[in-house]
Amino acid sequence: MEHRTMSRRRFLGASLGGAGAGLLGLTGCGSAEGSASAGTDHLSLWYWKGSLSDKLLATARRGVPGVPGLRVRGSQIPDGDIDSKVRTSLAARAYVPDVTVVNNDNLATFFPDENEFLDLRELGAESVRDQYLEWKWKACFTPTGRMIGFPLDAGPTALYYRRDLFREAGLAHEPADVAEEIPAWEKFIAAGRTLRAKGPGKPYLVSNIGNVFQQVLLQSTRQFVDADNRFIGDQEHVRRAWDLSVDILRQGLSARITDGTPDFNAAMSGGRIATMTTAVWAINGLKDTAPKTAGSWRLTTMPDGPANYGGSYMTLTRYCRDPEAGFAFLKWLLSPANQLESYQEMALFPTTPAAYADPAMHRPDPFFGGQQPIDVFGPAARKAPVVYFSPYEESANTPFFQELTNVEMLGKNPERAWRDAVHTAETTLSRVGVS
Repeated sequence: MEHRTMSRRRFLGASLGGAGAGLLGLTGCGSAEGSASAGTDHLSLWYWKGSLSDKLLATARRGVPGVPGLRVRGSQIPDGDIDSKVRTSLAARAYVPDVTVVNNDNLATFFPDENEFLDLRELGAESVRDQYLEWKWKACFTPTGRMIGFPLDAGPTALYYRRDLFREAGLAHEPADVAEEIPAWEKFIAAGRTLRAKGPGKPYLVSNIGNVFQQVLLQSTRQFVDADNRFIGDQEHVRRAWDLSVDILRQGLSARITDGTPDFNAAMSGGRIATMTTAVWAINGLKDTAPKTAGSWRLTTMPDGPANYGGSYMTLTRYCRDPEAGFAFLKWLLSPANQLESYQEMALFPTTPAAYADPAMHRPDPFFGGQQPIDVFGPAARKAPVVYFSPYEESANTPFFQELTNVEMLGKNPERAWRDAVHTAETTLSRVGVS
């Protein structure tokens, strides 16, 4: 599944120009007027390509099993447009989808307008709570305690590494041993020095330092703006991520290549990059990018522990024509059995731990030398921290990623870049009322 890079979020947490709080004050009931499905025999659903199972959507279009008369028709919206399109329809109070998919870190951008969505607890969500990962369930709630999201997929993270390059450099190279030898980021950097000195072809540790910055941040429960709407991007948890990333660059361990480019593809295929620190959904991209490296890769735990990177939620808008039917659809589509189907069809990682025990998730993967990816990603999914994302996260973090790129690609002084990032973030956030 293609996921948007969280570090490049586009949507500010701008409110819907007053169309949110207190418009009707109807939290638990839908409003057929304004629904995109008004006058039809189905509920409307907006999603982007790769976010939901095509097979299950085809079934829902014919009729949701176990819910007589319920049909749901999906409309595919380009990934980058879906949030703004939902906002536009809500502000206009017309052609609003009954059901919509929201990307992981973007759910918070709708918190200022939480009353535009139904509180799923009022439709009986608590009855299925124990089927889902606890941190994912908690992340569905707004700061005022309304549940506007429902868990779709998760993005547990791992260290992807080239077993052959590690072995030839004289490093520990079996997954359990690597986990033991590289428990923290400092040890990861030390392994990078050995790879560069002794590995065949002197491979780089990482493609670029932005990925490490991202992952270290996601291991923290706090990001750039706290729940009291205060900027905390200048604090130790962000600074540590910055310093570790800059250290990798300073020691010559980054290939300084942007992911997804022809240069990146060539470097991955040619064994010039020894590791990736990323989520489960990167598996298919790696297989497509570097098919000839099949059998050489292994998976193990991320230095300093797991995090979640990506994944999605589903919501019911307050214009949902039939809230009970809408919730019945969510319960069916995102049940453990159907999350397992979605994993097999499109590698959407389940947020229902019961699925992890299924034999279908325990197939050896030849690309990883017969390793079973679930053995790494299952425990990581269970242990990911509960992270607070503010509606203003993108405004706050964009300057940091930009300045880190300036350091890596343009040779900017890291201290000056840090100061500039903090200043730009503070200036931008003060305009939207963050102190």
